[in-house]
Parts: sequence; structure tokens; C-alpha cells
Amino acid sequence: MISILPFRLLIAAAAVLPSGWLYRAARALAPLAMPFAERRRQTVRNNIQRLQPAWEPTQLDAATRRVFQETAMYYVDTALLSQFSSQQILDDHTTPEGLDYVRSAIDAGNGVILVGAHLANPEVPFQALAALGIDALALVEPLADAGRMEAMRQRRETAGLPFVPATMEGVKRVITHLRGGGLVAILTDRDIQGQGSCVPFMRRLGQFPTGAVDLAMRTEATLLIGYAVREHDLHFRAVFQPTEPLIRSENRTNDIRANLANLIRLLEPAIQEHCDQWRMFESPWAPCHDTVYHDGGAPRPLGGTP
Repeated sequence: MISILPFRLLIAAAAVLPSGWLYRAARALAPLAMPFAERRRQTVRNNIQRLQPAWEPTQLDAATRRVFQETAMYYVDTALLSQFSSQQILDDHTTPEGLDYVRSAIDAGNGVILVGAHLANPEVPFQALAALGIDALALVEPLADAGRMEAMRQRRETAGLPFVPATMEGVKRVITHLRGGGLVAILTDRDIQGQGSCVPFMRRLGQFPTGAVDLAMRTEATLLIGYAVREHDLHFRAVFQPTEPLIRSENRTNDIRANLANLIRLLEPAIQEHCDQWRMFESPWAPCHDTVYHDGGAPRPLGGTP
């Protein structure tokens, strides 16, 4: 959402201004963009209403505003975190939960795919892992703005997070890395390429990318969940948790969809609880024609609709 010139100005400001000033400015200025991004604002609000159907309009509006603020704060994070080592990020800016799951998966030697969502700053758990000596890569969506892509790459890698774009060459590198026992970080809540699968999400069908599940099935890597939620300005709680064992049968297409459904089911509570930090500006339900999901059991109330 931010172009290369403002991002470079932010990097320059981060070098000389107190971090508290930058976060206060981000929280104050981000809502000013909402009238100029009305379609995005409506989409964010609709998403939150699906996640919290019992909320009052004032609660929905406040959470929508927080998502815009969270997005601005994410760019402040990116400018600031490159000033710290991975050990400082882990010790001073992160409260980890479930690191033993990561250690056990790494010790198994088959590679690890750490799946996250666009909650707060999703790079924080992966940056913190570098402090543990874990060989990690992040597979990220390419940006249309090549200049911003390069600037973001430099800041991320300075902070200890090497990343590769999700191109054919990037995927080949990731497969090699996994087969060598490394860890790969992937976000799985935004289907940029539109080639994902519709699976149950908040009692309806939402479309999510299948790449993480597909890679896990191809490489025998362990699939884990890792996400961060912001507790205040530059401090996060990083949560790591296991996933269901992968389903494998003679029908690979069905297996991928079933495994993706299990993964999204485990991510759903975190996204719902922290929906005001979910930086999602598209509807995951729209590509599936907003289809209600029926599990064959007794009908359940669907809650409010936007």
C-alpha cells in the first residue's frame, strides 16, 4: 500500500526519530487514508463482520480503523527492525510460545514449513527464529512495484530474514532448502494468484492458496503454524503450534484440499480473535461466490452478514 518514496522517507526517519513518535504518527495518519480507499475500507469491515458477527457497528468501525493503523505500523516495524540483530528481536521484542514445536520439527531433519497469516507483522516469528541458528527462508508474493520490492528485501534481509519471490526459480530454491532440512516461511491467508481452493472458513467457503500444503506433501516437510500478534508498538507475541498429520491417498487433489481445510481450521481462531490486526484487504469468501458451508450436521446460525 506504500510506494517506494514514502518508504525511503520512513527509513530515513527511523534512523533519527524515537520509535514512539513513529508509531504515534502511524496511528494518527493511517485513518486519514480511509476516505481515499473506500472500497478497501468496506472490504475490511465486511471481513471483520464475518469474523465477529455479534459486534456492534461502533466496534466494527473501530476494528476497521485499527487494521489501517496496523498496516502503517507494519511499515514502521520494517524500517526499525533492520536496526536490530535477530537475537535482539527475540530477546527484546518478542514473547515466543511453542518454540519446542519448532525445535522438534527441525531435529526430525525433513525440513519445516512454517505457515502464517497477515496478522500484525508476520515476519517477526521468522526473524526471531534466526537467533536460534535455524536456517530459514521466506517465500513471499512478488510486488508490482519493483523498487519497493527491492527496498523491502534489503530491510528484511538486514533483519535476518532471507526471502525469495514466489516464482518458478524461487519455488525450486525453496524445495532444495526444505530437502536440506531447512525452514521455509509461507503466508497462506491471501490467494494472490487466484488458483487456490475453497475450504470452510467461518461457516462459509473461503479461497486460500494451496502452496504450503503442496510443498509439504512433495517434500515430506513438517507443517507448522507460526504467527505474531502485536502487544504494543514494537513488541509481539509469536505463537508456534503443530498441525494435523497430512492426509495422503491416491487422490492428490482431494488430499491437498482436505489438508488445506485442516490448516485453515487451525488458523481460524487466531484470525477471529485478532481480526483488528488482520491486514486483509480482499475478501477470501468472494471468489467462492460467498457459499455457505454445510457439514452435514444440524443447521447452525450463520450470524450477521455485511
